[in-house]
Amino acid sequence: MECNRPDTDVWAEMLARIGEKHSRLSRVSQAGTGNAQGVSVPRRAGSARTTVLEEIEKERARIARELHAGAGQPLAGIKINLEVLDAWSESMPDETREAVARLNRLAEAALGQVRAVSHRLHPPEWQELSVSDALGLLVHESGIGRQCEIVMRLDPLPLEPPHSAKVVLYRCAQECISNVLRHSGASRFSLELGETDGMVRMTIGDNGSGIAGDALKNGGIGLLSIREHIDEARGILKISSGPDGTTVEISLPLTED
Repeated sequence: MECNRPDTDVWAEMLARIGEKHSRLSRVSQAGTGNAQGVSVPRRAGSARTTVLEEIEKERARIARELHAGAGQPLAGIKINLEVLDAWSESMPDETREAVARLNRLAEAALGQVRAVSHRLHPPEWQELSVSDALGLLVHESGIGRQCEIVMRLDPLPLEPPHSAKVVLYRCAQECISNVLRHSGASRFSLELGETDGMVRMTIGDNGSGIAGDALKNGGIGLLSIREHIDEARGILKISSGPDGTTVEISLPLTED
């Protein structure tokens, strides 16, 4: 029978597995742009870029499951046991009661963070929805409506874009919404989706403070992520920004070659 290992060893192994998966995701992403060394990405009929995006999404799902099972479930167990202790707290010294209460709050906060990260990595609903419904759900669940007036125009598309294009549109919209919430100070946010000349087009705008010239030119990790997603999907990205706000225009092929 295997002896029980210290909890620290179990957590260290869980974090190491997550780190390994994150590294694999980075290598897969680099392989899609020809930058990786010694990385083999399986190829099927169709675009290699599609394969890379699918691999990245699968890796996101694996990390999300690892977080849920490796961290979420133990944290939930800790919280349950702390609640049991709290029920006995009347017989405890004041310092002990306060310590139990602090631990309970910390466990609840940590569990909330794990669930939030897991949900962000692999939202369960949107990949099964149409691109219009997925974007609408994203805007609704982001909470941006509490900060900004929302203007959405999601025109019917002649056909549903490929899964890879839907992933790019969703991830780019996700990044834009995050930037608006964190940096722009905007009071108005707009998202439009439509089709022109065989391209699905998404335009996201806000009336915030804009992006500084150096940041727009060089780009932080958010802008770099958007550009890489668009390049991998053979799309076109246009960003205009000034003191009156920022507009991001994305165009992607509506069908795969």
